[in-house]
Amino acid sequence: MNAFDRLCGSAIGPVGIAVSGGGDSLALLLLAQKWARAKGRHLIAFTVDHRLRPEAAEEAAGVAALCGRLHIPHQTLVWNRPAGKQAAARRARHALMATELKARGGTHLMLGHTEDDQCETFLMRARQGSTWYGLAGMQPVSLSPVWPEGQGILLARPVLGYSREALRHVLLEAGQYWVDDPSNANPVYERVRVRALLARHPRLKRGILASQARLQQLRRLEERAMGRWIEHNVKANAEAGRFEISLGGLPLERAERLISLLIQIIAGREVPPRRDGVQPLVAHLISEHRFEGATLGGALIYRKSGLIQLSAEPAVTGPEADFGRAEARLGAIMALYCGQT
Repeated sequence: MNAFDRLCGSAIGPVGIAVSGGGDSLALLLLAQKWARAKGRHLIAFTVDHRLRPEAAEEAAGVAALCGRLHIPHQTLVWNRPAGKQAAARRARHALMATELKARGGTHLMLGHTEDDQCETFLMRARQGSTWYGLAGMQPVSLSPVWPEGQGILLARPVLGYSREALRHVLLEAGQYWVDDPSNANPVYERVRVRALLARHPRLKRGILASQARLQQLRRLEERAMGRWIEHNVKANAEAGRFEISLGGLPLERAERLISLLIQIIAGREVPPRRDGVQPLVAHLISEHRFEGATLGGALIYRKSGLIQLSAEPAVTGPEADFGRAEARLGAIMALYCGQT
């Protein structure tokens, strides 16, 4: 239960749990219930019915019944604009759960990602040409990936060190049945193909996990350094609605990572700008050559008197690009980076 304490011990209000009815999330539910009972914490479980499969409503009802037996409040959330793409479904799922959890005063949402998910993510990112930073995989605690609905919500992954097999054992010991989403066996999805590859090569999984353990340590050190740098080198000019940044002395790779992050924040985007756009931009910013300004990822970028100025493009409007939200988001990232153990 140490992972639950470490990741969710500081949570405010009820701790949310995303429960689909699959094996990983049901095992998480059982383990979280033991932790909450021992620590006197309150939980609330969410199941999202994407209305993409006719069986989904019945599966959600099964989760609700189990939660009733465990004395855990449960809510089924329905996506009223179903679409077949996994990315759209994922965004809708996170937005629905974040909105409901915030309405109940909660700050932490547990997800059932496992070490098997980590290995799959490693291989998928490696194929896409990810840097070592991305190959480190999912973090035990991260900010919600949706914006602005996810503002103020942290995602916690307390079973990230468990294998899928170990979680199935938890369920078998409890006599608990689980369901398998048929999409998890559909080879049209890259993750399914990667999962099959790992099943055929168990030594590959062990090697990836060993590499990721080292990369995770490096990433924690890198993010502490990034958090300290932001604290001392980024000024939020609320009156002008911009960030003012000094890049002096930064290693090139870190400068690219930080500029990418700050552009994402100031523009209110859910994903950072493409790396092939960030690299030449940063090269111009740190050079001695004249820089006339640029736009990237919804941000305006200027350099004046040695300082980089970042602001949202005038066409970028709405709550997601509000400067007050940008300040809050930057503060949350600094707290996450500098508060790591």
